[in-house]
Amino acid sequence: MVLRRKKIDRSTDIFTDDGKIVDLPPGWEFIIDCQNHGPIKFDFNLYRDRGREEIAEQLRNTIWSMRHSLQNYTLKSYENVGIRRFWKFLDYLAAEGEFITQLKQVDRKLINRFLTWMDLQNATSGVNRGEAFSTPSKLAIFIAIKSIFIYCQKRDPESVNRDLSFPRNPYPNSGRQVSHRQPYSQSEQKIILSALNKDLKTIHERQGKELTGNQVLCVYLLVLAAATGRNLTSLLELQRDSIQEHALPDREFLVTYKRRGYKSHATSIRKADERESDSILTSIPSNVADHFRFLSKYTEPLMKAADERDRNFVMLKVVSQGSKIGHISRMKKIDASNAIRKFSIRHDLKNDRGERFLISISRLRPTMATELYQRTGDIRKVQKALGHAHVQTTARHYASKPFGSERNHAFALDGMVSSFIKFELEGKVFLAADGKIPLANITNLLGSGYNTGIARCSNPFRENESVCNKYLACFKCPNMCVFEDDLWRLYSFYYRLLSERSKIHPTHWLKTYGPIIRRIDTAIASQFPPEKIEAAREKARETPHPTWKDSIA
Repeated sequence: MVLRRKKIDRSTDIFTDDGKIVDLPPGWEFIIDCQNHGPIKFDFNLYRDRGREEIAEQLRNTIWSMRHSLQNYTLKSYENVGIRRFWKFLDYLAAEGEFITQLKQVDRKLINRFLTWMDLQNATSGVNRGEAFSTPSKLAIFIAIKSIFIYCQKRDPESVNRDLSFPRNPYPNSGRQVSHRQPYSQSEQKIILSALNKDLKTIHERQGKELTGNQVLCVYLLVLAAATGRNLTSLLELQRDSIQEHALPDREFLVTYKRRGYKSHATSIRKADERESDSILTSIPSNVADHFRFLSKYTEPLMKAADERDRNFVMLKVVSQGSKIGHISRMKKIDASNAIRKFSIRHDLKNDRGERFLISISRLRPTMATELYQRTGDIRKVQKALGHAHVQTTARHYASKPFGSERNHAFALDGMVSSFIKFELEGKVFLAADGKIPLANITNLLGSGYNTGIARCSNPFRENESVCNKYLACFKCPNMCVFEDDLWRLYSFYYRLLSERSKIHPTHWLKTYGPIIRRIDTAIASQFPPEKIEAAREKARETPHPTWKDSIA
């Protein structure tokens, strides 16, 4: 079997006028259609106010021309992320009496001022609302507006300022600030798989309330993601011929495509025998291939009513709301996100901390990689399963260290130097490995050498070798450690702080001391058994620790 690259249709409709190419948008509002995302509407009427019609027209024409080389989804993100943020900067300049109405007014100095202005902005929505823009967010805005302006320079150099240029790297090392996608823990995996198995029984064995079409697609999307480690886009674009023959009689290929680079990836999967294949409609499939075949048969009745370009895709659904209600379309990322959110809420999924969480397909990929690495111990097999070109990519971003590796390393190291250590503390090696604390600090930590006024510190030394004695800062410090023996001292401080509240200015309390009380109640108390917390509270009320018998200085 030969896996060929996917054919890309790059044909465009360009009109000519006496030999001169004319490629202008039909108006201020237009639709850009795309094979992968369908039609997306653009409305540039929003940018015509305050005398900026000329620059708005230039950017509108640029976005329209870029449709030949970029997906409409990417262009829409350029508008939402780049142009809208740049327009807010222009509004700020207009309020200061400076009006930018032409592209010729945009030069390197203005770009530098734009970058400086972004450093002073706060997020107005999302989980980071009220906080300053993160560096990755500012980088995304910069890349979007830079891409548009560079295309303007290529498309119509005469309309652009000659001094327009961009800093080479305004946000160095920004990639290091993006946290890697963490795999799910074993207990969280069990919770997710249990929820999926419950829904599979509902689908195949008619147990419980019947699921909607979107939820059926969601269940199989999560099943395939957990089993193969494929990304969301590759799974949404599975086609009906994605299962192909393997050279071995007991194996099959699941072929997925990746848009970036137009690459295909073939995952070898176990082939079911004929008896298993005949029963996939009446019982839960036992392998990936049969899960795919069931899903393909489930959406097969929708093929005739779907658009011709969508008929070969497996993830077909009936639109249940909006102007296109009843229409057959492919499941998009936003549809998948909403369905996964409903799935997580319906099963009341909770993580290891007892908090509700929403399943993320981007975390299922490193979860599969970590599990495979723990089973085999072979990083090359993980690289092949994920389809990475370099093993360094797999090791850096996906395959976490096998469970127990830090403990084993710390135990071996301790055995090598144990003959030189006179004072031993039971369990210090494992505590150092689990807490990622230097082994040299554990003796002092457990032996009360690193005690603070409220708890303990894993490393009380500063860069200039001085000792930290700011106990209020402990509650924001990652080196703070609280053992069961420290609860009496901690709650003595807790009740002393409450007794002094009447002497503290309300604003100062809300800013400094209130968050400390809240952190003890929520973040620290929840880590210990309730009976231990109650005993420490009672002891602190009756006989406070000597450190906190007197008033706070």
